[in-house]
Amino acid sequence: MAKYRRSKIKRKHHVVKELEPGLTFLSGLSQVDGIIPGPIHPKTGGKVGFSFQYWTPSGFKLLGRSSGAVQEIFVISTHPVDVTTAFHQAGYLGEARIPTPGPTPPEGHRVP
Repeated sequence: MAKYRRSKIKRKHHVVKELEPGLTFLSGLSQVDGIIPGPIHPKTGGKVGFSFQYWTPSGFKLLGRSSGAVQEIFVISTHPVDVTTAFHQAGYLGEARIPTPGPTPPEGHRVP
């Protein structure tokens, strides 16, 4: 598994080029233990950048969007609130309000 990691970012899947600066920022935070980008899926239209999805038992999930693709990004952290706050303050996370951590959504449930 270690051969796929560069810094804290696991490189099993490619990463959408427009998301690289945000992922580099996240990997520089001491509270982040790992970043796992998921597969890239095509999309049309919509906003470009990152959006918060939900808390996970090991951190939180983001969606990263470019003009033609969307990618799930799982961030592993023992201090996810601090990480989301720093990510938002740096201007990468467009949402003004991140929900406080609570129970993770049930299997198959997506947070809008």
